[in-house]
Amino acid sequence: MTTPPPFYTPPPGVPACLTRGQVARVLNMGEETVKGWLRSGALPSERFNEGASWRYVRADVLMNFAARYGFPLHWETVL
Repeated sequence: MTTPPPFYTPPPGVPACLTRGQVARVLNMGEETVKGWLRSGALPSERFNEGASWRYVRADVLMNFAARYGFPLHWETVL
């Protein structure tokens, strides 16, 4: 198995940052699973407002995460 490139570019039209719900749809996973990855730091995320509970995942970070673990991406769910 080859190592994936360290950076991917998402397809045109995909939001640059995705919510937990969008990530769950793209990965075809439950939101609670994604929430666990976000809390543990397994899936890197960002908060745009200090103290806000909302976390966003950059689309390129999601692509790297999915490649690392072999998850297919269903981008059509967020287009």
